[in-house]
Amino acid sequence: MKGGFRVTDKLKKGLALSGGGYRATLFSLGTLWRFNEEGLLTSLDTITSVSGGAIAAGFLLYQWDKLNFEVVDEKLGRHRATNFKEVVADPLLKFCQRTIDVPAMALGTVNPSSTAGNELAKFYDKHLFKNVRLRDLPHNPMAPEFVFYGTNYDTGVSVRISKDYVRDYHLGKATGHDLNLSQAVCISSSFPPFMAPVKLSGESWDWGEPIYKKLDDEIIARLRKKLVLCDGGLYDNMGIEMLWKHGENKEYDVVFSCDAGAPFEIPHPEGAGILGKLKKLVSWRTWWHSQFGRMTEVMIDQQRSLRKRTLMRNYLSGEYKGAYWSIETDLSDYKWIEPIITQKQRGEYDKLKELATRLSGFGDDKHHRLINWGYCQADSGLRAWYERDMAVGTLPFQL
Repeated sequence: MKGGFRVTDKLKKGLALSGGGYRATLFSLGTLWRFNEEGLLTSLDTITSVSGGAIAAGFLLYQWDKLNFEVVDEKLGRHRATNFKEVVADPLLKFCQRTIDVPAMALGTVNPSSTAGNELAKFYDKHLFKNVRLRDLPHNPMAPEFVFYGTNYDTGVSVRISKDYVRDYHLGKATGHDLNLSQAVCISSSFPPFMAPVKLSGESWDWGEPIYKKLDDEIIARLRKKLVLCDGGLYDNMGIEMLWKHGENKEYDVVFSCDAGAPFEIPHPEGAGILGKLKKLVSWRTWWHSQFGRMTEVMIDQQRSLRKRTLMRNYLSGEYKGAYWSIETDLSDYKWIEPIITQKQRGEYDKLKELATRLSGFGDDKHHRLINWGYCQADSGLRAWYERDMAVGTLPFQL
C-alpha cells in the first residue's frame, strides 16, 4: 500500500547516519536496506544525517512517496517497501559512480560569482533532487522526520535543517524557510576548506527566540541575516546530537547509530606517489599542511571518541535501547549471533574502512561491498543488541 498512518507510542525512535563521503552514503544505504526489510523505517520517528549519510537520507526522503508498502507488523507500525531497491537503491548506487567533488571545486574556483558549495548543490539537483524545495515535499504520515545537520561558522554549533524549520540554539528556531533539498544536503556535505562555505540569508524567515540565549540581540539579528554554514561533521560527524540526550533532556528511548567515519590511522600515513616519496625524504612533521591535516584528524577523532564513549555508556546504563555499528566494527565482537558475512569473506570487507571519504566513485565491486557491509553491520547490531529473535538477513549482492 502507499501512505497509511503510523502507529505511535510513548517511545521515540531515531536513526543517525554519519558522514564519510560516498563511503558513508553506500554504507548508510545498506543500513536503510536492512531497516526496510524488517519494517523498521516506518517505525522510526526521526532520521538524522550528516555529510555522506545525508545524501542517502535526502534521496530516501525525495523518493518516499514512490515507495509501495506492505504490512509487516501493524501494531508496531512496521511496513516494508517492496520496491526499495528499484526506487531508492539503484538510482543512488548509480549516482555514487559519479565524481562530483573535484568538478565542483574547479567550477567554484573559475567562476567568481559561484562557490564550490553552490556547484555541489547543482550536481545534487541535476542528478538527484530536481530543484525541489523541502517545504514542497508532500507530508506522508508514515515517513519519519528527516533532519540534516550543518555547522554554523559564526556560532560554532550544530544547525538542524528539516522540511519545517532551521535551528541553531544560539539564534533560535526559524520556520518559513525556502531551502531546496539539494541545499540542505550540500550544507551537510560541504567540508571546509574545499567545499565550503554555503551562505544563506535568513532575514525573511520566521524566527523564534533562542531557548538558551547567550548573544546580544544585535548580534543575533546580524547572524540571522547572513548564515555561513558548512559540513555538519565539523561539529558532530556521527549525527547523533539530536538523539542522544539523556536525563531530563531525553527525547528518544531508542537510538540507532550507523557510523562510516574514517578510522584514525596509526601511524600517520606517508601517502603515495610523488608526494609520498618526497615526504619520506623530509619528515611529515616539517610540512605545515601535513601538520595541519594531522591536527584536524586528532581533533575530529577526539570528539568522535568522546561521543561514542557517552553513547555506549547510555546504552549500558539503560538510558535508551538501540544499537551502534560502524564500518570498522569487528564482527567477532558479536558473541550471541553469527554474522551473515563469513569469516573467509571478512578480509575484503575490513579493507573498506581504508577507502577515501570523498564524493568520488570507487568502482562497482567496492560499491556493492559497501552496501553489503552496511547491511551486514546493521543486521548484526540489530540482532545482537535490539531484537534477538529478528530473522537473519540476506545480503543485497552476492559477490
